[in-house]
Amino acid sequence: MANEEKTTERWDLYTKDRNKTGWLHRRGVPMPQDVYRLAVHVCIFNHEGQLLIQQRQPFKSGWPNMWDLSVGGSALAGESSWQAAQRETWEELGLKLDLSKERPMFTLNFPQGFDDFYFVEQNVDLSKLKLQASEVKQVRFAKKEEVLQMQAQGIMVPYWFLGQLFEIRTAYDAWGERLHSVKVVKASENNLESWMNLAEIIAQKNPQVYAVCPDPSDEAVCSYMAGQENGTTSTISDEQRKRYREIVCTYSKQGCAACAVDGAMVVGILLYAKSGQQVCSLFVHPEYSRHLVEDLLLREGFYV
Repeated sequence: MANEEKTTERWDLYTKDRNKTGWLHRRGVPMPQDVYRLAVHVCIFNHEGQLLIQQRQPFKSGWPNMWDLSVGGSALAGESSWQAAQRETWEELGLKLDLSKERPMFTLNFPQGFDDFYFVEQNVDLSKLKLQASEVKQVRFAKKEEVLQMQAQGIMVPYWFLGQLFEIRTAYDAWGERLHSVKVVKASENNLESWMNLAEIIAQKNPQVYAVCPDPSDEAVCSYMAGQENGTTSTISDEQRKRYREIVCTYSKQGCAACAVDGAMVVGILLYAKSGQQVCSLFVHPEYSRHLVEDLLLREGFYV
C-alpha cells in the first residue's frame, strides 16, 4: 500500500474484550480513549531456524532504517486477523501465504490495541520476493545470535521478546502444545527435584510409582514390588518418599535412570535394570500423555 493510501486507511475499533464497537478510525488521527485497534506480525522462519527480517526504508515513519521482523502492519476495516497478516505479507514481500486455517501463536497487548503474531516455517527464495519499495529496503535471513547482536548494536527494533521468538518456534506447535522441546537426558542431581515432583503427581492416582527395586542389578528387579502396600493405598509416607529418592539416586549413579524433560521440568521418568533393557518403572506426566513421551523414553532412554 502506497504512503498516500496509508493516510486514508480505516481501522475497526475494539473494546478491551476485543469486541468490535462498530466505529471506524482513520490512520494518523489520535486514538480515542478506551478503544483499541488490531495489529499483526508475521515471523517467517526457514527450516534451519533462521528468521526472515526486513530493513525498513529510511524515509518511512516509525522505526525508519531499522531492521524489523518479517512482516508487520495494521488490520484494515472489515479484515480478520489472519486476513490482515496474509495481506501485509503479500504487500510487503510479494509472498503469497494461506493463513485461513491459522491462529496467532500469541497476542501482545499494547497501549492502543492488540498485536497478533503468526509463525510460518517456509524456505523462502529471497530472490523471488517483490519488496514494497515504499516500506521495505531489503530482506535477509538471520540466526538468533545475529538478530540479538543487531539489537545490541541499535539497528534492530528493540522488541523485548526478540530472543524468545526463536524459543517459542521450537517449543510449541500451532496449538500451543510443547511437543518439540521434549528431550531425553540422564537422570542427575540437576533434575532430581523435578523428578520427585513428578513422582508425587503420579502417586496421587498411581502409588505404584514408588514400588521400585532398590538395586538395579538385582536379578528380580523387574518383578519386584517394594512394599506392596504402595500399590493398594494412595497414602504415601514421608519415609517412602525418602526411600524412593535414595533409590532414584542409586539408579542414577549406576546409569540406569533417564528422564524426559521439557526445559527444566521432568515430564517422564524411566528406571531400568542394569543387565539389559528391562523396564523397572516408566511413568509420564498426565499433561504430556498425548505427546508420545513414553515412546520417546523407550526409544532413547537406554542410550543417553
